Amino acid sequence: MKTPKEKPLKAFEDLSVIITGFPKADIVGTGLLETYFNTIEAELGKFVFENLLNAILKIKIINIEQLTEGEYSNVSELIISSKYKQSIEKIIQLWYLGEWIVAPYSDENYIISSQSYIEGLIWKAIAAHPMGGKQPGYGTWGFPPLTYSPETKSN
Repeated sequence: MKTPKEKPLKAFEDLSVIITGFPKADIVGTGLLETYFNTIEAELGKFVFENLLNAILKIKIINIEQLTEGEYSNVSELIISSKYKQSIEKIIQLWYLGEWIVAPYSDENYIISSQSYIEGLIWKAIAAHPMGGKQPGYGTWGFPPLTYSPETKSN
């Protein structure tokens, strides 16, 4: 039996895959899905976050990694709508940077955890490793750099 939180968490997972451009395995692999869900719910407010997730659920996405033309169109409209644009921007920043950004250069911005910094999607996007975490290993400077291609998404 599904718990009451499973459906919104799945919608949040789908939203995260769509707005970050990373596959489900990378999103879930961070280990931060539920942490980010709870952070966003606290920061945006339960009402706003539920409305956003309900809007995603209404689209009825069949395969999150291969959206149909109609699904893509509906998702695009949702993302650029003035109602959700600012919230979605904050969620993207959270996934990429591991930081909740209230406003640029604000004292209210904060990094969620050391894990959120290390698992930030920015590091995969730029084919690098976080300073002070996930070091590539001794002697790796002798190998040519890895290249990242959006088509492979395996690096």
